[in-house]
Amino acid sequence: MGNNYFEQFNIFGKTTTESAKALETINAKVFAQLNQKNMELFNSGVAINNKFVSLLGNTKDVQTLATEQTQLASEYTGNVIEMIRDATDILAGSLDDYQAWLKGSLESATTSAPSKTAA
Repeated sequence: MGNNYFEQFNIFGKTTTESAKALETINAKVFAQLNQKNMELFNSGVAINNKFVSLLGNTKDVQTLATEQTQLASEYTGNVIEMIRDATDILAGSLDDYQAWLKGSLESATTSAPSKTAA
């Protein structure tokens, strides 16, 4: 009888490990995609900053400088909004993966759980 408990514990451990690995895979994929978007946003900020510095050296009157700064700010704001939409799409797209993982984990836990028998 004691051997049966060890066997059930072993099955539970294997199931838990497999479930954790599957979750790790999903998380790594989502993290990589979000990290890519973060780097794109950072690069966009650097590019806008470079344009701004270039404006300071090339613009002669204040009115033109103010107009150009406003355009750069609008451009950057558009980039931020696009990145937010992309990140939202990534998270929404991963919903199916997480739901499938949760369903599979619950089914595994249910099937590997010891059945109640009279002692």
